[in-house]
Amino acid sequence: MTIRVGKWLAIGAIAVAAPGARAAHDRPDAAVVWEDVVASYERVHDYTALYDKDERAISNGEPQRIRLSFRKPLDVRMEWLNESGAVDQVAVYRQGQNDGKVIAHRSGMLGSVVGTVRLDPHDKRALEDSRHPITEVGLGHIIEQMSRALRDGHVSAHAPVEDSVEGRPAVRFEIDGPEDARLFGVEGARRATVWVDAAQKLPIKVEIVNGAGTMLERHRFKDLRLDVGLKDATFTL
Repeated sequence: MTIRVGKWLAIGAIAVAAPGARAAHDRPDAAVVWEDVVASYERVHDYTALYDKDERAISNGEPQRIRLSFRKPLDVRMEWLNESGAVDQVAVYRQGQNDGKVIAHRSGMLGSVVGTVRLDPHDKRALEDSRHPITEVGLGHIIEQMSRALRDGHVSAHAPVEDSVEGRPAVRFEIDGPEDARLFGVEGARRATVWVDAAQKLPIKVEIVNGAGTMLERHRFKDLRLDVGLKDATFTL
């Protein structure tokens, strides 16, 4: 079943119902609705996760595994892991610090550059391993993008469905965009699907596909640990 946007939408932490929508207490069958996701993230101060991502625009979707540390409002540490699980490269970003630059070490994301460098987040060298800048990494950006798409009313939203991700109970949220859609800022994206952990009420998986159903991006957050008390040293190189 597909519903037009307006039912079970979140603006901030407030649910917005379209004319004719059910009363706020009359929730759909799924255990989580989008307003729960927004509210859950608002309570988070920091988190860590094992972040797996595939982007078709980068090396035709070659998988990347990253140890991610995030502290609000926007402190990020990303550690790329090689096939043996060792850290191959590191990038850190602190909002309002380091003249707005990403501090990065070693090669890979930086092409042939080896050592520690300072780059604008949108510099092409800083985007060699991702089409998204480091400022768009993490759960908050996913929640913001989905909330904005729902709020703007240019997409069709499916009713949330109970599902699972690798055996873990989850709720699946799905939106479809028009032919000229750029869902989640991805060129050609026509459908975005977000799986939310049923217990934590936070995104743990995102898939974005084009009109032909071809996978454009996949983002997976594993071993998500909340409010671990990350310090400044985590975001220093």
